[in-house]
Amino acid sequence: MMNAQLKSKMERILQDPYVFQLVLDEDPEQDIYNEFDIEETKQPLGVFNHRLVTVISVKQMNDTFYVLFKHGGEIRGWTSVANSHYVYPKATESVKVDLETYTAHPFNRTVMGPMDMMTEFRGRLFASKSYVEIDGEKLEMLFIKGNLRGLVESKDLQKGRSMNDTCTVQSDARRFRDSNFAVELPVREEDFEAQIVLYFPDLKLVKLQHGSLVSWMDESDVDYDFSQLGADNPVIEEDAHQYYVDERQKTKAIIDGLLRRQIRLEQDADNAKARLQRIETLYKNLKQSKLGSLQVKLWERRKRRAK
Repeated sequence: MMNAQLKSKMERILQDPYVFQLVLDEDPEQDIYNEFDIEETKQPLGVFNHRLVTVISVKQMNDTFYVLFKHGGEIRGWTSVANSHYVYPKATESVKVDLETYTAHPFNRTVMGPMDMMTEFRGRLFASKSYVEIDGEKLEMLFIKGNLRGLVESKDLQKGRSMNDTCTVQSDARRFRDSNFAVELPVREEDFEAQIVLYFPDLKLVKLQHGSLVSWMDESDVDYDFSQLGADNPVIEEDAHQYYVDERQKTKAIIDGLLRRQIRLEQDADNAKARLQRIETLYKNLKQSKLGSLQVKLWERRKRRAK
């Protein structure tokens, strides 16, 4: 029986199509069908199961929903979905994982495999830009440069707040190249103004921008009253605006992929045509040679006898 939440989404998308993402969770032995002919089997779902995929199109056949999906830069084909997990886009947030409270959710291991998540998360800055709902819990999907690195419950995240305020930075204030304060920047000759672009209340951590230069500072060293900011984090919810932002980016990648596929198919056709032309040329040359003409006559005689 199909997941009711997924069924509702698929029905909506049939009425109002758009590009979206799923975490596939189906029978790994089920088929993937050719993107141009859903009657032609390509391969089992196999390694694509439990992967984050981009869905290009949806169709319904005999009460079964099929999705045409893309993974790893390639359009893989059509497969049926019944238990997969819809990925909800959300407002993008910069986050760190609180390793003191973090407990790995079982679904994280299902998707990410046997990774050492404590090592993966330690000290790293992630972009949280989508989530899935598993058994009533929301797991935020964390990315680095577009690559999924883990799924974490909101309670285990330390979240940065985007800001656009100006502050004066003292010339001798301690500034760092990274958010872990591993590389200290040299002292400036004079005070300067910078934009506060990100603030982590839980970590007392501030990200500053001065022209093209980025630096990180401790809240206590920044001349700004952060107490005026509210303490509550925004509720995690689906952000409809992100559909359109994400779809523009994903559609461009899909069109590029389709163009590459078309070029490959045309090249394959050209190669087949070239091989046929070479065979015809060789046959023509053979017929025109003295030895070849005798051989061709022998072949033709044998063909007549065979009939």
